[in-house]
Amino acid sequence: MKYYFQYEVGAPTIPSEAMLRGTFVHGVLERLMARKPAERTNDASREDFAAAQATMLQDEQFRMLALSDAEREEFWESARECLRAYYRIEHPRDANVVALEKWVTAPLGEFEIAGFIDRLERDARGLVVVDYKAAKPKRAEWSTDYLRQLTLYALMCEVQMNETPHQVRIFYLGGGKDEHTRDDRVVTQDVTSATIDSVRDDARRVFSGLNTARATDGFATNVTKLCDWCDYKQWCPAHGGDKASAKAETTAAVALRRREVGLPESA
Repeated sequence: MKYYFQYEVGAPTIPSEAMLRGTFVHGVLERLMARKPAERTNDASREDFAAAQATMLQDEQFRMLALSDAEREEFWESARECLRAYYRIEHPRDANVVALEKWVTAPLGEFEIAGFIDRLERDARGLVVVDYKAAKPKRAEWSTDYLRQLTLYALMCEVQMNETPHQVRIFYLGGGKDEHTRDDRVVTQDVTSATIDSVRDDARRVFSGLNTARATDGFATNVTKLCDWCDYKQWCPAHGGDKASAKAETTAAVALRRREVGLPESA
């Protein structure tokens, strides 16, 4: 159902702090990792933070948050804490980066999958797919969706680069300094023929399910505690909402917010 609202209907949403914090932290790390290893110094990281900050301040999505001065400083400090957490995991000069924000694709019969890999690196065993999450750490058993996503990236590398990464790795950067150990923050999974086959089958199953949902207007709902964080909860049939009104009402809400922060009504 969330897919229906987001992609079938195209109901727009007001951005969230969590989403943009993740975007910002990714941007800082991308700038830093684009440097030669010896140049990934503490001074360089501060420069890259300032450069990414200047870009973010002009971003329409960030302006739509309508943060007060205090809230804005809290946003920057939470981003700094994510970057401090990164340094507790590794020093950036030690990363053997192959590619950043690498676009990968793979055909799977009737459809194609594609995406951007945050960081592709190489260690003694071969390629590793690395993904940054500006969220509090989750144990491996609760990271299934993330690991499936990264294994799909590994599948795409196998097809596109003719080399299969041997491991996928999540860096969780959220939470306070003393809340989580390094081992908590790094979740890994080996890539095997079985995990590759599993995600390939999952993708085909999802594609088939989407085609059936489109034909029958039968987009399924899944009620969990995460519904409280869903942008579309009030229009979801599982919560008594009217899905037919989602596009018009979300569009009006976004237009109002844009006016409030001095942006033109349409991007």
